Amino acid sequence: MIAFGCRRLAAIAIVLGAGFAVPTTAGVAQEVTAEAPAVTTLREASERAALLLPDLAAGQASRDQFAAQRRAARGPFVGPPVVSGNIEIGRDGIGEQEAGISAGLRWPGEGRAAQLSADLGRDVVDATQGAARLALAGQVRAAWWALASARAAVAVERAQAGVADQELVAVTRLVDAGVQARRDLLLAQGERAAVRARLSAAETDAVGARAAYEALAGRPPEAFPAEVPAVSGIGIDEHPEMRAASARAAAAEANAAALRFGSRPRVNGSVGVRRERGGVRDEYASALLVGIGVPIGRDYTAAAATAGARSQAIRATAEAVLVRRRLVAERSAGEQRLAMTRRAAQEARQRRDVLSEALALTERGRREGELGFIEALRARQALFAASRDLAVADVAASAAISTFNQAQGVLP
Repeated sequence: MIAFGCRRLAAIAIVLGAGFAVPTTAGVAQEVTAEAPAVTTLREASERAALLLPDLAAGQASRDQFAAQRRAARGPFVGPPVVSGNIEIGRDGIGEQEAGISAGLRWPGEGRAAQLSADLGRDVVDATQGAARLALAGQVRAAWWALASARAAVAVERAQAGVADQELVAVTRLVDAGVQARRDLLLAQGERAAVRARLSAAETDAVGARAAYEALAGRPPEAFPAEVPAVSGIGIDEHPEMRAASARAAAAEANAAALRFGSRPRVNGSVGVRRERGGVRDEYASALLVGIGVPIGRDYTAAAATAGARSQAIRATAEAVLVRRRLVAERSAGEQRLAMTRRAAQEARQRRDVLSEALALTERGRREGELGFIEALRARQALFAASRDLAVADVAASAAISTFNQAQGVLP
């Protein structure tokens, strides 16, 4: 009968669980990445990726943890007081009754130190979320421009493949008519094969770049608009990464200071009442009990925890110094990269324009019989290479703006 009841309860639980299923994180991720429409700006892509940021998901739980630690640091006691009671029963009945309460006592300033540690720990949660948003934005920016570069390369190679197909058809017709030599046909076939191979490689790279982007922000956009360079960035101390590093250092110092109280001898105080009598016919006599307990040895476990906390504080302070130096270097590099990529894009465009005009003159000389197919092929290859470099340079210039803004600590 009991086994039947258990099976019945299990069946009811399964039915209720199916009816009131809670969406899982994996389900939310699938909905965000697969069903959401494509974004149009980097800001939208970054905000969508942040929906599944682990630091944001666990942020409230971490705040609740530090709020509980702050509440635990109130009052003069370490932990909740303990109530105890004893009864002595002999041949004549109850001979003695005792009730008391005991608790570990805090050292002066220990509660304030623990509360400060909890407050700074909560600040670490907030600062870490800001730094995590910026770091995720950097990943989205990198994936955004990697996909833009891959698609630009595919577009250039596809256009070149079309030109190579047309040239092969024209050369084949001229060779069949006896106007051009078979050598020109072989060269045109080789050029077409090379262009097709580069197109396949570019399409393969684009597939990988698309997968990397979709893993962060879902469906990619059709166009990739560039950001606007930040006019005035925030100070180093207000940079999200610097704030997080400074908050971790301050919290580690406060935690080490709070744990130092735990390495001291923990005094326990107790207060109680005792009622006792000599015999069954005697009246109970009451007495007030006041006690104190002091450890006769050192708590090496607490001492080890204090030493570990101090080591973490030193490490966090050193890491904050390194973060500051890295941010300063990244800002300087971002400014230089922005200027250099802009200059490189201008030079690439000038090169493409010059080679385009050179190809036009070469084609005219070929039609007039002054130049042959090899000269025209070389001029076309040079123009194709310049067009490919220009596409890459344009994307690199736009990506440099994002890198510059990232170094400034600015979200898209």
